[in-house]
Amino acid sequence: MNRSVIGLMIITSCFAGCNRQEEVINTEQWDVYEVVLKGPSSGTPFMDVELSASFKNRDESILVPGFYDGSGIYRIRFSPHSQGGWTYQTESNIAELSDKKGKFHCVPPTGKNHGPVKIINTFYLQYADGTPYYAVGTTAYQWTSVKQKIQAKTLETLAEAPFNKIRMCVFPKSYRYGNNTEPWMYPFKREGERNDFSQPNFEFFQNFDQRVSQLSALGIQADVILFHPYDVWGYCEMGKEMNERYVRYMIARLSAYRNVWWSLANEWDVPEIKETIDWDGIGKLLQDEDPHQRLRGIHNWYNTEDHFYDHSRPWITHVSAQTSQFYNGIKWRNQYKKPLLFDEMRYEGDVPSGWGNLSAEEMTSYFWMAGLSGGYGTHGDTYQNNADDSTEVRWWGKGGTLVGESPERIAFFKSIMEQAPVHEMTPELIDNGDPEELGNNIHIFSKKGAYYLAYAADKGQTIEINLAGDAYYHVDIIDTWNMQITPSERKYAGKCVFELPAKPYMALRIIKQE
Repeated sequence: MNRSVIGLMIITSCFAGCNRQEEVINTEQWDVYEVVLKGPSSGTPFMDVELSASFKNRDESILVPGFYDGSGIYRIRFSPHSQGGWTYQTESNIAELSDKKGKFHCVPPTGKNHGPVKIINTFYLQYADGTPYYAVGTTAYQWTSVKQKIQAKTLETLAEAPFNKIRMCVFPKSYRYGNNTEPWMYPFKREGERNDFSQPNFEFFQNFDQRVSQLSALGIQADVILFHPYDVWGYCEMGKEMNERYVRYMIARLSAYRNVWWSLANEWDVPEIKETIDWDGIGKLLQDEDPHQRLRGIHNWYNTEDHFYDHSRPWITHVSAQTSQFYNGIKWRNQYKKPLLFDEMRYEGDVPSGWGNLSAEEMTSYFWMAGLSGGYGTHGDTYQNNADDSTEVRWWGKGGTLVGESPERIAFFKSIMEQAPVHEMTPELIDNGDPEELGNNIHIFSKKGAYYLAYAADKGQTIEINLAGDAYYHVDIIDTWNMQITPSERKYAGKCVFELPAKPYMALRIIKQE
């Protein structure tokens, strides 16, 4: 049992009238401290009860919303970002929930607790404690809406996979290729075809909380997608008031988990939701009311720039793009001055649709092109897998198991990037003709005068690089598909021309010798 849970038990009993209010609970920095209160269960507490707490540390005060979790239980979740003593006091429109006081001590983090992911040097990401973080994402849109057996299998798979970020929807999804089954449980009370949005299904949301927490334990960021158009249950038609109430509920439930990111939408510009949801209003709500200020993005449908949301909006923290136009990466970095995530750059698989039938070689190559464009790539796998024999299960939709051959190569790519001084590097594109012909392009990512990575998808490419300074450089030739690194026998300096082997998917790593 972790320290936070022990703290919960003591706090709850103290509010019941014990004499241990002076006992101070320890909670790690960036962990979840939770206040649990008993209150009214009749009527519609989701709609009628207001609850918050002010958490104070020296001169700092943070207002944190609470939420109703069913059976007369109310929770307030807070993640302390600084060490030392914290106190809190609750406020509510219900007397029995108001003016509850307590305190805890925030202690240094341990183990794999490096804090939330933050932006560094405009374009890049790292953990709050300064530990490097290189985002390598995957996609399993509705894995928390399928059978518990498949959910468990998804976590088992992720524990062995290279991915440290996953895009996942709150609501179930209805789409082709097996995404046409009813969810294991509905998010709101449902009778026949009618939803009662004033009555959350607490077991559904408790399960979602648990899955986010389990991802955190695995070191995986949960990119939580709040809305999407692939809906036959009415969740994208709740209306402005209920949309805002739902988003506030998600802030209260999830924001304290250090691995949470917010994605307003999967494909905001699909006509069914483009004009019916107030995207700017929801984005500003998250910016203004999330006490933990988690990262915020919004994802487009068509992979052309005219379908991008305006990523210059101040509430958007990073570019979340559905596109494989890696040749535009430098332009978008310069335009938006934010981290660039190629959050859907097509998927490895065998479905008929072009977005989901990349070969493993192509999926791997896309990661190299995305990474050396100064961005971060996201994987998906549309092959049918054997997570559950009774339904059609594909990783990109429902999770389960991975079938494709790219994850091992993506892990190799990740290891290369984690060794590089990524936060200090800038991209360069050399196109040999039409840049839209991805295989023709040569991507160079460098900290000039110190460290260079170069990649060519097409075979037999020639790469010219001017190695700055008077020092010599060591060169590795990297076969990205076969995961082989071959050191060059000679040293290089100045203006150099490198003839790559007559095989595709080759890279160079060039490091200045001290």
